[in-house]
Amino acid sequence: MLRMNHPHVSPWALASLLLMLFLAAIDTTILSTAMPRIVGLLGGAELYHWAFTAFMLSSTLALPFFGRLADQVGIRRCMLGAGAVFIAGSALCMLAPDMLSLILGRALQGLGAAGLQGLPMIAFGVLFPPEQRGARQSLISMVWGFSSLAGPASGGLIVSYLSWRWIFALNVGLGLVALLIFWLSYPKQEVQLGSQKLDLIGSLLLTAALTSLLLLSTLSLAGSQYLLWLGVAALLGAFVWRQGHTGSPLIPLHPFANQTYAAACLLGFVSNFVGFAALTYVPFYLQELLHQSPEASGLVMTPMMLAWPIASAAGGFALNRMGFRKLSLLGCALLALSMGAWTTIAAGYALPGLVLWCMCLGAGMGLVTPPLLIAVQTVVARHEIGVASSTLVLLRQIGATLGISLMGTLQVQTLAGVGLQSSLMLVFACLAGFAVLALIAAIAMPPYSPAQVATSTHQQA
Repeated sequence: MLRMNHPHVSPWALASLLLMLFLAAIDTTILSTAMPRIVGLLGGAELYHWAFTAFMLSSTLALPFFGRLADQVGIRRCMLGAGAVFIAGSALCMLAPDMLSLILGRALQGLGAAGLQGLPMIAFGVLFPPEQRGARQSLISMVWGFSSLAGPASGGLIVSYLSWRWIFALNVGLGLVALLIFWLSYPKQEVQLGSQKLDLIGSLLLTAALTSLLLLSTLSLAGSQYLLWLGVAALLGAFVWRQGHTGSPLIPLHPFANQTYAAACLLGFVSNFVGFAALTYVPFYLQELLHQSPEASGLVMTPMMLAWPIASAAGGFALNRMGFRKLSLLGCALLALSMGAWTTIAAGYALPGLVLWCMCLGAGMGLVTPPLLIAVQTVVARHEIGVASSTLVLLRQIGATLGISLMGTLQVQTLAGVGLQSSLMLVFACLAGFAVLALIAAIAMPPYSPAQVATSTHQQA
C-alpha cells in the first residue's frame, strides 16, 4: 500500500493526471510530421512556423501562473480549468478553416497545456512523501519520453490514413475522458497551500520579457539588434526587482538562496539547453553531413528516445540510494561525453558508434531529470511547492527553447564563412561547453537522498 501525503487518492486520479500530461506533451511534437500536409490543404505556408511558435509561447508564459494559482485555489480546480482550455483549443484547431484559425487554436491549446504539463508534477509532490517522489516522478519523465517517440510517428500515420483533423479530434475525445476521470477520482478536499494574490505588474513584465526573449533568440546578433537584447535584459531586470519588492511574487526569489534549489534550477536550464538543441541538430547532422538516409537516421535516433524514459525510470528508483549529486553527475557526464563525441564524428563513422553516442545523450537526459524536481519540492515550504515546481519547469522550457533557437542562429551565421561541417562542429562544441557547466551545477547538488534532505530541512526549521 502506498503511503501518500493525502490518504484518499485513487490510482485512477494518478492515471488521469498522466493521461492529460501525455496529451499536452505529445502535442509539442505531433505536428512536426503533419504540418506539410496541413499547409498543403489550408494554405498559408508563410505562417508555417507559427503553428509551433504560438503553442510554445503560450505554454511557456502560462507556466508560472498555474504554479501560483495551484498554491492559491488548489490543484483540482486548476487542473479542471487547464483541461477545459486545452480541449477548447483542440476543438478550435479541429474545426479550423484556415491557418490563422489553426494558429489561434494552437495558442489556446498551449495555455491549457501549460497547466497539464506543470500541475501533475505539483500534484505528485503534494500526494507523496519525499522518499517516494523519485519513483513516482519518474513516471512523468517516462510519459515525456514516450510522447517524444509517439508524437512524430502518430502525426505521420494520422495524416497518411485519416484526415489531419483527427489529430485534434483525438485530443478532444481523450481529453474529455481524462478530465471526467480526474473530476470523479481526485480528492475534493484539498489543503489550500497559499493565499497570496497574483502579482499583475510582475505578470506583465514577465510576459513582455519572455515573449521578447523567445522571439529575439531566433534572430541574429548583429548590428542594432544588440539594443533589442539590452531591452530584454532591462525587462528581466525590472521583473526581478519587482519580485523582490512585492508581497505576492509570481516567482519568489528567496528560495534561490538555498544552494540545492538554485543548483537544481540552473541544472534544469542548462541540461535542457543541451539536450533539446542536440535532439534538433543530431538528425540534421546525420542526414546533411553524414548522408544517412531518413530511415537510417531514425534507426540511430530511436535507441536514444528509448534510453531516455528507461534511464529516467531507473534513476527515479535509484535516487534514494545514490542521492541527488551522484545521480546528477552521472547524467551530466553522459551528456558531456556524448556532446564531446559528436564534435569528432565525420563521414564514414560506423553506425554502431552513432547509436552509442545517441544512447548516451538519451540516458544522460533521463538520469538528470528525476533529481531536479524532487530536490526543489523537498527544500521549499509546503505552501510553495506549486510555484517552486512551476519555476523549475519554466526554466527548463526556456532552456530548451533558447538552446534550439540560439544554436540555430549560430549555425546559420557561421555557415557561409566556415561551411556546413565546421558550423555544426561549432554547435556541438558549444553544447559540450554547456554540458561541462551542467556538471559544475551538479556538483552543487546535495550528496544525500530525498528523505535525508527533508529531515535536515525540518531540523533547520
